[in-house]
Amino acid sequence: MSQSDNQTPQATATVKRNPPFNVLVWIIPVLALLTGAWLLFQHLRHTGPEITLYIKDADGIEINMTTIKVMNVTVGKVTAIRISPDEKGVQIKAQMTADVKNMLRKDTQFWIVKPRIDQSGITGLNTLVSGSYIAFTPGHSKERAETFTVADLPPVTAISQSGIRLRLKGHSDKLLNPGSPVLYGDISAGQIEKAYFDPKDNSVHYQVYINSPYDSLIGDKVKFWLQTGLQVTASGGGVHIDSAPIPALLSGAIVFKTMFEGKGNPVANNTEFTLYNSERELDNLPTNRAQYYVVFFQQSVRGLSVGAPVEYQGINIGSVADVPYFAPNDSHKLFQHGWIPVRLRIEPGRMEINASKQDDKIWQQQIQQALNLGLSASLEKDNLITGNQYISLSQAQAGESLFKPVAQYQGYTVISSTHTGLDMIQNQLTALLAKMNKLPIESTMKQLDMTLAQLKTTLASADRLLSQNKTQQLPAELAATLKELRTTLQGVSSTSPLYGDIQQTLKSIDSTLKDAQPTLKTLKQQPNALIFNRRGHDPEPKGAR
Repeated sequence: MSQSDNQTPQATATVKRNPPFNVLVWIIPVLALLTGAWLLFQHLRHTGPEITLYIKDADGIEINMTTIKVMNVTVGKVTAIRISPDEKGVQIKAQMTADVKNMLRKDTQFWIVKPRIDQSGITGLNTLVSGSYIAFTPGHSKERAETFTVADLPPVTAISQSGIRLRLKGHSDKLLNPGSPVLYGDISAGQIEKAYFDPKDNSVHYQVYINSPYDSLIGDKVKFWLQTGLQVTASGGGVHIDSAPIPALLSGAIVFKTMFEGKGNPVANNTEFTLYNSERELDNLPTNRAQYYVVFFQQSVRGLSVGAPVEYQGINIGSVADVPYFAPNDSHKLFQHGWIPVRLRIEPGRMEINASKQDDKIWQQQIQQALNLGLSASLEKDNLITGNQYISLSQAQAGESLFKPVAQYQGYTVISSTHTGLDMIQNQLTALLAKMNKLPIESTMKQLDMTLAQLKTTLASADRLLSQNKTQQLPAELAATLKELRTTLQGVSSTSPLYGDIQQTLKSIDSTLKDAQPTLKTLKQQPNALIFNRRGHDPEPKGAR
């Protein structure tokens, strides 16, 4: 075999070129990249803004443990806790979800949910197990915000509640708590959201929310007043007890009502109203028809207060406007004058009972005519226990003393005053006691003592006389004497013989007296006629012819 036959033929290498991009090699990294991008997109999509919360302290707040909820749905979590830059509280960073981004407005309210007991009941018991959390109500402002202050108490108005928000301002020494009810009569129509006292002008301010449908009752003529628990008023009409509904009995409430002219025109949100201290103060507000007069009293005005009734024969026609009502510097002469001016207000509307409205000028003329005929004012006791007084208007009696130092005082007509009722009786008793004090009581008492001593001696003598046997026998002897006298009188009766003899004797005596009358007449004219003969008439001389 030759060498050439033993050699193996050489194989020829075939070179293949790969394409510049291999899909199989890059598909996994690309898929991983897309998955990561998708996850990042989903994360960014569901991740909302980071907000900053300021709170007084971090009691019960923990990083990554304390949640933020709205409508009981978790929408955020606390991510950081640090001291606030001003070192007056705690700064909290919280990561929110994206679906609440539109809820974070300037007026969004945050608060801590924890176990709490207040006038509305017991709340937050579920946090005893899960721990405290932060809740908020969505805002309605057009301006977005990422910094908020966390309140201690939850807002009293529900998130979905529709209605109207109002501001109230008044002057009172009482401040109701947020959450206290706002009543229409005895119906709960809303609640107090905020309350604070301004020491600059001693005013109280409230923000209240009137729930729908009671917001339709609100108009510019509506009046608000405070009703604090239980109010007891004693007057001449009896004891009046004004009690708030049971839920507001301890905390108090704000009450509103529409006046007789109606609720008025609709109002916008945050309209401010005046808050009165009581319904009585509201009822005593002057109307634009009020007519004012002044009365001077020379007696104590203690118990007469602003708002006290002014009555005409038992009908309330007004109230006291000012007591006392001194002109400038008039009080300097208080002791010289000895009187107290009082300004009163008469409301014509209160005299239009079941009648149409009468022109105020006609009322003014009628009142002036009554004053000319003797209409006067007097202080009367409204209640003997409390000492409250009111002013009574009535026609003065004939001869009654009236007091009216001036006809006009500070531009107002003056009504005469008089003393009546208990005050008049008191003055009469005082005058009577003064007269009694002037009586010589001491000398009279001495004479009375002497008389009593003599009477005592006389009674002792009479007692000794009556105790004697002879005196005690007098009744028996007197009875015997009366018996004998009765027997004697029976003997001289018209049917007895003695009575006839006496009758005959009396007739004889009468005849004898008649016969003796001429003789007695002669003796009367001439006493010596029994000794000398009766002289004839003296001769009458006759003149010469």
